Amino acid sequence: MKAQTTSETLGSSELGSFLIPPNGLESSALVTLPVDLGTHTGWALMEGDQIVDSGTELLASDEELQRQRENGTERTSDLRFGRFLDFLARKLACGVNRIVFEDVLFAGSQAQTQLWSSLRAAIWLAGRDQRVKICCVATASLKRFATGNGCAKKPEMAQALAAARPDQYRLDPQTGLLWRNSKTIDDNEVDAIWLALYARAVDAGTAGFIGPHQRKAAAKAERRVKRAAAKAQKRARAEAQKAEARAKRQALMEAIKSAGRCCGVLRKPAAFGRAVCPKCRRLVTLAKPGIPAESPIAQDQQAFQH
Repeated sequence: MKAQTTSETLGSSELGSFLIPPNGLESSALVTLPVDLGTHTGWALMEGDQIVDSGTELLASDEELQRQRENGTERTSDLRFGRFLDFLARKLACGVNRIVFEDVLFAGSQAQTQLWSSLRAAIWLAGRDQRVKICCVATASLKRFATGNGCAKKPEMAQALAAARPDQYRLDPQTGLLWRNSKTIDDNEVDAIWLALYARAVDAGTAGFIGPHQRKAAAKAERRVKRAAAKAQKRARAEAQKAEARAKRQALMEAIKSAGRCCGVLRKPAAFGRAVCPKCRRLVTLAKPGIPAESPIAQDQQAFQH
């Protein structure tokens, strides 16, 4: 089945961290092939920062897959693997020097996992040439880049693309289909276009290709920094509380000294801003901090007894 093609000129998006183009190439010299792996493989072709072509490549029809299962060859020579290799060879012949694919970290079935693994192996084989750079984008990272939500569904990806370029795409609110001119775009091609936009953001320094181990290490480092900041804040609060308590204690002792002696000894602190004589148990109200002991207010406070 012949793949759909189109001409694209899409605006750039922003997110993430910087990555140098492969093998020291300038971004204008890059020819990128983003692919959304599957029986219906979405793809796009980007020269520099311009998407010049995109479509969906059907690797096998339902009838062919059924015949393959009946013949027992799905475990020995899945035709989708060979056809995908041929597809990659045709694109590499056009000067592709970077392949970007969606790195799916989950699967709904064993067959799905095996298909994705074989198609990814085909990309690895195609990328043995030193001039071809292989990059991947985690599904959640791509969804977050496109919609701001790492758990976005396929209709939301289409809506985000239509919102990003309303002059090129139109979303039918009744059917949920995305239209370009008089042709519909399926979800596989939508994902491939978003992969192209993500690759362009990497070249612009606003995104990055990060593998699962790197993501885990970065998340671990971020958690470590947050824990260290939380501990530092806790220590700072404790020190501030101690300093405040010392200041209050010092102000209290100064107020007691300002109140003078009773029975020849200094009074001791009591509740409610008062001081008590340890001998006669007589209470006096202390002057508030900042009020001189000789002021009228302080004298009135000292004269008040309970």
